[in-house]
Amino acid sequence: MYLEITFFSKKGFVFSLEATISLILFVLLLIALPTHQNSSLKELLILQQENDLLRVWSAKESSPQEMLMDTKLLFGETGELWINETQLNKAKSEKNSIASEGIILDNSLVENKIRLIVYYN
Repeated sequence: MYLEITFFSKKGFVFSLEATISLILFVLLLIALPTHQNSSLKELLILQQENDLLRVWSAKESSPQEMLMDTKLLFGETGELWINETQLNKAKSEKNSIASEGIILDNSLVENKIRLIVYYN
């Protein structure tokens, strides 16, 4: 048995009961989808700054002391710097963090693994 519900009487605009239920479920599904509450670009800015530092350090062969100074200058007390699994400074831990990692070769082609971690609210 086929049940039809007529919404408009002009020119035969007719939905079946199944089509109506399907449309209602589809609309409810769209409403129930999670939305991103924070529209800030803070995470993108921090990630870009971390990657820019890694690029600069790889281009000019910075010493660990210069890297530490650059990290403190750009991120203050919220940035952590690790070189070859050795932590050079301790940052204030916050609710969120973003980490970037890269490998920089020195003049003698020795790999130095650099990790930057930035904490933020």
